[in-house]
Amino acid sequence: MNNLQNPEPDEFIYQVPSWEGKGYEREIKVHPNLSLCITDIEFHHDLQRKIIEWDHPLQFKVTLLGKSLDEHGGQVGEGYTLISGSGVQRTRLVATPKGQYTSVDIEMTPNLLRTFFPTEDGDISPHLKFLTKSNDWQTLIYPEITTAIQGVAQQIVNCPYQGMIKRMYLQAKIQELMALQLAPILAESDGLQPYPRLKA
Repeated sequence: MNNLQNPEPDEFIYQVPSWEGKGYEREIKVHPNLSLCITDIEFHHDLQRKIIEWDHPLQFKVTLLGKSLDEHGGQVGEGYTLISGSGVQRTRLVATPKGQYTSVDIEMTPNLLRTFFPTEDGDISPHLKFLTKSNDWQTLIYPEITTAIQGVAQQIVNCPYQGMIKRMYLQAKIQELMALQLAPILAESDGLQPYPRLKA
């Protein structure tokens, strides 16, 4: 993608190549260990991309329009969001069908969970440790998209603020979105919801 502009410090907009479609990706550094990518692209044709092996951070993703599928049967969009644990992600193919694609992608270092959702001793909650890197192992979970998740993701896309207020707003909304996606997992851990709204 070509760099279009830098509207604010720590924010970059990249335009999709014309042969691929029209639209953009907006990357925002919300915190030194937390980045947000908002994608809004209309793909002109079915697209298949090869993602090489990489040591990726903890990821929370919500697709508002469209869907993406990987070669292992994972699908984001059309009813399901994604939580991807940190670790080495193996090389894989990802397909995005022709049409409108709008998503919110949160990437963070696992240690930031200690700041967002700490225990009394300041450690990462034991219910969430399975999401952190361990022996190059990766977890993929597909929580069901709900009206609340969809609403918060849309508020992130349509953030009306600028500057420091924008970063404060986005940090709050990111935590809210993460909490909504984690809710069925934590409910199951606490024995409150034996059949969480998760895709197998």
